[in-house]
Amino acid sequence: MARINLSIDDDLFRALQNDANIHNCTVNVYLITILEKLYKQIPFDYAKALTTLEQEAQSQPANQEFTLVDLPSFTEISVAQAENANLKPSIVRARLGKMFNARVKEGKVGTVKRSRNLKGELKFVSRTAVYVNRPEKENQNDEEV
Repeated sequence: MARINLSIDDDLFRALQNDANIHNCTVNVYLITILEKLYKQIPFDYAKALTTLEQEAQSQPANQEFTLVDLPSFTEISVAQAENANLKPSIVRARLGKMFNARVKEGKVGTVKRSRNLKGELKFVSRTAVYVNRPEKENQNDEEV
């Protein structure tokens, strides 16, 4: 995958950041979406996919651990829509996972938190982040990641 190093002034960055926040994504993903709309016929809608993932995560049973693969739309979104947008599913999964994890870290996915082991370390299953939907009253001692 090609990379671009882009330097812009602070005012333009703030404007992009405000728009990205409105669409619940990072500036990087927001710029990719804009470019895909200009150059591809069927761009992948990261904001919509992220919203769907967040809703599904919030509807997970309380205190039951899960990974993004456990959410019904993750595989469907990543494979079907990625192919329509001419993207590799692995790229879409990575971007969505990073965006979802950032939103959880910021506390923007309701009561969904990163799961921790008995030592207080973040839990992973085969290098995949583990999450848990914790009711508010049990959240008091959890540290967000």
